[in-house]
Amino acid sequence: CAQRVATAVSPELAPRYAVSVCDCLGQIGSGSLPVERLPSVACAITPTDRKGAGRALDELALALRSLPVPVIGRISEQRLLLDCRCLEDETTLIRQLPALGALLLG
Repeated sequence: CAQRVATAVSPELAPRYAVSVCDCLGQIGSGSLPVERLPSVACAITPTDRKGAGRALDELALALRSLPVPVIGRISEQRLLLDCRCLEDETTLIRQLPALGALLLG
């Protein structure tokens, strides 16, 4: 999943962002298991220009949430992580990529 998503997302976000695949730990939730974590794999999206990286990540997170079927990632260590354990349908994300490019340019 992560490699397929990374391969599809990368051309839409280049050259402003670099996309890679990384291992991650996802938080299970809150309540009785607030700190329990599950291993997963994520697409890590990093701004290529370190200057203004925080703003670029916020813009990308907003654009992803603004898609017709919102995509929620988390920002960690100067990159936006799309945890594939939380991605219900990768094809829906991939089909929305032209709209993502338009949101980032708009």
